[in-house]
Amino acid sequence: MKSFKDYLQSQGKSKSTVSHYSSYALDFLAWLDKDHTEPENATAKEVLSYLNHLQKKGQESKTRNIRLNVIKQFFNYQIEQGHRTDNPVQHLRIRGAKTKKLYPILDKQQLDKLYTDYKIPDEKDERAKRNWFESYRLSKARNKAILSLMIHQGLTTPEVSNLQLSDLKLKEGKIFIAGGRKSNERTLELKSNQIIELMEYQFTTRNELLKYCKGETNNLFISSPPFGRNYNVRTDCKEIWKRLSQEIREQNNYFINFKQVRTSVITHWLKQFNLRQVQYMAGHRYVSSTEGYLVNHTEDLQKDIDEFYPF
Repeated sequence: MKSFKDYLQSQGKSKSTVSHYSSYALDFLAWLDKDHTEPENATAKEVLSYLNHLQKKGQESKTRNIRLNVIKQFFNYQIEQGHRTDNPVQHLRIRGAKTKKLYPILDKQQLDKLYTDYKIPDEKDERAKRNWFESYRLSKARNKAILSLMIHQGLTTPEVSNLQLSDLKLKEGKIFIAGGRKSNERTLELKSNQIIELMEYQFTTRNELLKYCKGETNNLFISSPPFGRNYNVRTDCKEIWKRLSQEIREQNNYFINFKQVRTSVITHWLKQFNLRQVQYMAGHRYVSSTEGYLVNHTEDLQKDIDEFYPF
């Protein structure tokens, strides 16, 4: 049978972390043993009693939150081993401890509005005769294609910046997102209207933008030249995010940043797909990362925790 240490190692924990977490788990088990409580019978009540005990010993919220995280993982280990069927403290958090920053969730209509409100100017625009207008128009077309991927596929800004031409599979109607230090690779379906838009970007808009670049590049999304210049030394799109955020915020004052968009997309996915599917779609290396978004669509959960468990 797999030990708790083996379980932690399978979750990618370092040798030092495994050692510390095992020690914390043993301390919790010793606490349960004082009341003759078997681990598989432990409830939120016993965990809360233990955490209050640690608080009386002078442990800060941050330290107690680490202990709580170990208990959560121990219960998940028990579930995996068939010793219990639930994790009674899965969504419990300690007030004052640093947790994942939550954002106001945008509903699907608000997400769609971010996209539809972002307009690409045409030749009827009053600025059309300015010498900078063409590169400006191309940058707007590029940004709209980017917005589409963030709203429908939940891509992060670094993932968009790192996309390569070969990642776009138009014939298959899919896009490949490479993994990173903290994320897994994945291949996601494109919406039918996205295929047309991305085809227009790849074969028209991007080729026009390339004329402003001094060198060739395999980056899918590339920069437009800075204002007042006829060329661009950059061949990526890493400098666009601040300006794009400002433009969207001017059109929709409920928009905070692109992390809010991704959080909203993942939250909506969790209402439609199971946890493992969403883990894959989001590129999360560990399912615990996906579980962190569950609180966003569990009505009043955080409010209840703060009210009844105010550590």
